[in-house]
Amino acid sequence: MLAPFHRCVECNDVIDNPVCSDCLSEKMQALVAEYDSQLATKITSTSIYGSSLCILCGKNMALCPNCYSKDIYLFLQKKNKRVAREFLARFDFGLRKEFH
Repeated sequence: MLAPFHRCVECNDVIDNPVCSDCLSEKMQALVAEYDSQLATKITSTSIYGSSLCILCGKNMALCPNCYSKDIYLFLQKKNKRVAREFLARFDFGLRKEFH
């Protein structure tokens, strides 16, 4: 019998907010471009096929928004701390608890 939920391949938590990295990366690029257009081009999606379906586009996914956002936040933290702070305010997914 299949479980009614699916787990993230990185953290193994239940994906309770199924938004894929393709959809998130578009929004993240737009935010970062407001501050640094070159840095925005470095944000790419991490498509990992899984059994969860993105609620925005319907693609199969296996990486939770928290793990993807965490990876992008850590990248931004190294490149531009101001952008990283703004990113954290808009793409939290529980990250503020972890990093503050």
